[in-house]
This record gives sequence, C-alpha cells and structure tokens, in this order.
Amino acid sequence: MSSFSLNLYVYAMKKMIFRVIILLSVLEGTCQSLQKEVQHPDIAGRMFRNQNKKANKPQGSPYLQLMFAPAKVEKLNIKAFMRYNVFDDNFEFISPKNDTLILDKIDDFGTIVFAATNKKYKLTQYVDTKNKLFNGYLISLYEKGDFVLYKKENITFYEEKLAKTSLERDMPAKFVKSSDFYFFKNKEKGTVEFPENKKQLLKLFPDKKEAIENFLKENKLNFDDESDKMKIIDFLNTL
Repeated sequence: MSSFSLNLYVYAMKKMIFRVIILLSVLEGTCQSLQKEVQHPDIAGRMFRNQNKKANKPQGSPYLQLMFAPAKVEKLNIKAFMRYNVFDDNFEFISPKNDTLILDKIDDFGTIVFAATNKKYKLTQYVDTKNKLFNGYLISLYEKGDFVLYKKENITFYEEKLAKTSLERDMPAKFVKSSDFYFFKNKEKGTVEFPENKKQLLKLFPDKKEAIENFLKENKLNFDDESDKMKIIDFLNTL
C-alpha cells in the first residue's frame, strides 16, 4: 500500500481524537465494526458503496477519469491515490485495507490537486442562475485580482426506460457527459454562474454598464469560449 494513502488515512484517524471525525474503513460484511463506527456523526470519510451493482448495470460512467491517480490534499500537504466522481460530486481514495472511501466535504479536504495534470478542485459554496445554493467541487481555472474563474464538470444520469409498445425498444440506464458549467467569484458577488451573454453580464454589474458595453463593442468575444471568459475576468478586474 502506498505511503500516500497511508498518510491520508493516518491523518483522518488522528482527527477522530480531537474532533470526533473518523474514517469508516470497514469491509462491507463486517457488521460489528460498522455498528461501532457509525456512532460518530461527524466523519472525515465513509465507505463507498457502488449503487450500480444491479442486473442491468448503467451504460457509461460517473467518472471522467476511472483510474485512481496521485493527488494532493493541499491544506494538509498529504498525498493519496484518488479519483473524482463527477455525478456524485465527491472524491474517493483507497485506504490501507484496500477499501474505497469517500472523502467528506470539510475545509481540511477543501482543495485537491492532481499531480499529473495540475487540475485543482476547490470545495466552494456557489449559486446557480435559479439562486439555488450548492456546496461542491469546482475546478479553479484562472485567478486575477479578486476574481476566480471556475468550471463545474457535469455528468447526467438517465433512468432506464422500458418499451411500452412492440414498436419501441427498451432504453438502458446510462451516464452521459453533459456540458460543463462555469462560475466566477469575487468579493462583491460571491460565486455565481458565469454570464452567458451581454445582457446577463450587465445585470450583474449595472453600475458599470457604459464601460462593459464599450469593452464588448471593441472586443468581439464569445461568452462560450474559455479563453474569452478569462479576458472578461481580466476586464472586470480593472473596474
């Protein structure tokens, strides 16, 4: 077993002593151990259970990267082999007992960076266009001054659909990669969805209407383009 995973596991066990936070590193069939550990309501990790082990397993995958890869818990400077479940919005890692554990969404585990790609996930509270509040992992793409550009990876699950007539056919359950969502953060607005067009941008900064209109007039930018989103972030930082 890699010392990476061992270090993360040992840290989580130490947290049990001081903050009543433990890792549930039990095998699925060990009922006695399970009953003992669930007495702790505030846990750093929990057992991963594959909900898709059914006769008709869904097509596709809830992961964009299926294999576990070296990653760093930035705040604690601890490394482990991890993977990100896009659909469930959580991180999994392998314990010294070869159990797959899910990392709880707490501040200590708030920033995860994959070594090979330098992809940085940050646990963030954000608001969508319907003003609904979420607490989940966003990819930090770009930072300039008080602004941060984030990306939210997205996988959609479609339930199984059984044919109702002989002219139809059964449709298996499946995971499908969907369009990514973008967010940006600043001190004034918090973390909100990145505007899809000029109208939405002006709605966010009505007092900067003239400057924004002049900027967009002089620069033919595509709000769907990642590099152009960064240019808009650069401009907003000058206001």
